[in-house]
Amino acid sequence: MARKAAEDVAAKPVKKTRAYHSPSRKEQANVTKARIVAAAMQLMKEKGYADMTLESIAREAGVAPQTVYAVCGSKKGVLAAILETTVEAKKYDKLRDSIPQIMTGKERVREIGHFMSVLMEDAMPVFDIIRGMSVLSPEFAEQEYDQSMMLLEKCRKSVHKMAEDGMLRPGLSEERAAELYWSISTPGMHRRLTKMLNWSSEEYAAWVSYLIGVTLLDWDSPMPFLNEGPRKSGLACLKRKSAEEKEESVSVGEDDDAGKEPAPRTRRRLKAS
Repeated sequence: MARKAAEDVAAKPVKKTRAYHSPSRKEQANVTKARIVAAAMQLMKEKGYADMTLESIAREAGVAPQTVYAVCGSKKGVLAAILETTVEAKKYDKLRDSIPQIMTGKERVREIGHFMSVLMEDAMPVFDIIRGMSVLSPEFAEQEYDQSMMLLEKCRKSVHKMAEDGMLRPGLSEERAAELYWSISTPGMHRRLTKMLNWSSEEYAAWVSYLIGVTLLDWDSPMPFLNEGPRKSGLACLKRKSAEEKEESVSVGEDDDAGKEPAPRTRRRLKAS
């Protein structure tokens, strides 16, 4: 009897389980991740990284703490998700995907310059958070390194495509070209030129395109900004802006203190100034 039952079971075809793929479930997971990332960025701006916890992110995002742990795993994972979401945002897909399809070197590097300008402008707040905190936290320093290596890998892919299309300067290896490309497109250069010297996004894009063209492609093209009229120093503008902000801060402080008798020490300092 037992043998017959076993034979009957063995004779029955085994039903294979199919892998379950639900587009709606994947879409929901992406929406949840976006909410977590947005909540984390808001909390970092308000409270700073040190006071931000995965539990507080969950409350801000309106999800369970277990969901944040499942999506990010740790605070470092949250940072990685923020950076990935910013750099890999879908709004860049059309622009990013169109670049390798451009078959002339000059047009391709012009489009690269435009893409880098758009990307850096959007991602700069995230880069600045990581850069500022990396001085104080080994965790952030490691994240800054990971971010730099991620950008280098993207440069390698772009350079490899240039080499495949016969655009790369003769005698220049792909690895060296990728390193040069990476050095040109670092967030630091964008920060100095646009934030400190007040370059426009168009000026930054033109400069990046020029540097990539003459360095990687042996591009015979005139340098941007030739024969332009007199230009005021961007640093002078920055100093003036800083002074105006300082004056405004002092003015606000004076308004707040109106009608109050200053402490003796404060009075002596004001008189000396």
